[in-house]
Amino acid sequence: MLVETKERIIKRLQEGKSSRNVAKDVGCSQSAVSKIWSKYKSYGKVVKVKRTGRPRKASKWQDRELKAICLENRKCTTNQMRNKWAETGVNVCDRTVRHCLKEMGFTYRKAKGKT
Repeated sequence: MLVETKERIIKRLQEGKSSRNVAKDVGCSQSAVSKIWSKYKSYGKVVKVKRTGRPRKASKWQDRELKAICLENRKCTTNQMRNKWAETGVNVCDRTVRHCLKEMGFTYRKAKGKT
């Protein structure tokens, strides 16, 4: 959940609204509202939680470059896309290219052979 949303929840709770009404207004569960409120009371501020896992190798800007490479030639293999993407300074494997394309909404289709 975004920090802005959490701050909005805290503000509404401080105004005296019930957690059920706040959850309905914000569009989250009542338990999420109560967890945010209890963390706010213990720390005195909205806390941004550190996430686990490996950080992304490519930025959003570099992802847009990959999308342009993909749209340039739709029959291009992921290996060829990776090589073109490496020219822009992104050193990743084929699997990462496939993962990024999947996040963007592209799907894999195998070309139908001639009969």
